[in-house]
Formats: sequence, C-alpha cells, structure tokens
Amino acid sequence: MLTETNKHIPSEQEIKRWLVNTSKGDQAAFTFLLRYYWNKVYSQALTYLKSAEHAQEVTQDVFVKIWSSKERLAEIENFSDYLFIISRNEVISALRKRREANAAFVDDVEELILQPDKQLLYKEAYHKILSLIEQMPATRKTVFKMSRLDGKSYEEIGRALGISRNGVKDHIVKALNFLRTNLGPGEGNFLSIAICAALLFQ
Repeated sequence: MLTETNKHIPSEQEIKRWLVNTSKGDQAAFTFLLRYYWNKVYSQALTYLKSAEHAQEVTQDVFVKIWSSKERLAEIENFSDYLFIISRNEVISALRKRREANAAFVDDVEELILQPDKQLLYKEAYHKILSLIEQMPATRKTVFKMSRLDGKSYEEIGRALGISRNGVKDHIVKALNFLRTNLGPGEGNFLSIAICAALLFQ
C-alpha cells in the first residue's frame, strides 16, 4: 500500500489540472493522482475483499484502467465519483472470481453494490464508519485500522504494538461495539450486508 506524499488536500482546480495533464500523457501528473487516491481505493477494496493481497491487485487494476483511458480524464467533472464506479466494478469482478467459495455471500454483496439507489447509501455509510474510527482512543484506532484496513492478524498487531493477543482482541471487540452503538438505526439493514464484507459485525 502506498503512502500519500501529499500532506495537503488538493483543491478542485489542482485535481482538474492533474486530470488534464494526465490526459495528455503526463506521467508526473498521473503519479500525483495515484498517490493521492491510492489509499482511498485500496481501503474500499479491502472493505469488501478482506484480503490485503487481493485489495492491492484490485487497486493496481483500477489505476491501470484509468491510465489506459486517460484521454477521457479532461472531460470528467467529478473524478471521485468516476473513481468510485471503476473501483466498484473491479471489486465486483474480484468477488465474481471467488463465487465458488462463497456464492450466496457474493450474490448479496454484488446485488447491493449494483443497485443505483444504494450506491450513495454505501458511500455515506462507508465514510461514516471511517469517521467513527477516527473518534476512537488512539491505541484502539490503531489496532482497528491495522486489523480491518491493513489486514493484519492479531499476532502481527500484538508484536508491532507490544500488546498481547487478548489485548488486541479486547480493542477490536470494544471498537465493534462502539461502531454498532453509533451507527444510526436507519442504516442497520443496509450496513448488515454492506459492511459484513469488512467483518465489522463478526
């Protein structure tokens, strides 16, 4: 997973300039786009695939597709939405490849992602969860991110942070309870399917 080198949040004008320059074949501009958006795409893919390796592959595929059709970028008004759609399609493709392993689960998640009226709900729920994670105590937040966003095992997290496996598990349980408590009641049915891919409710 890449580390974002841009510490500031780029303006719409700056992003538009990256898009226009990338459409002309400017690899430096494309690198700015890739580094700024990489972790966003990776986290979205990992939420569904729950595999750091598969999420990495999907993210790579997303940016390969963007570069392959770079001539269109100058015409795009909302790149975040454009990127979300491409990422969603790549996730669906990856899920289809795993259909034999868990066909019923894949069908449910795939159907949910494909429903146009659910796409906004998914994006809102996903960003709300990320926002709630940021409200957790520092160690709990780090443990949860390492587990759910980075795909680390309890043992790997424990070694990295110097805490026991049971300590890691306790942080995860408390983090999940915090999320359940703070997710609005109207989101429950939707999230029960959408977020199960991230194992938030295991």
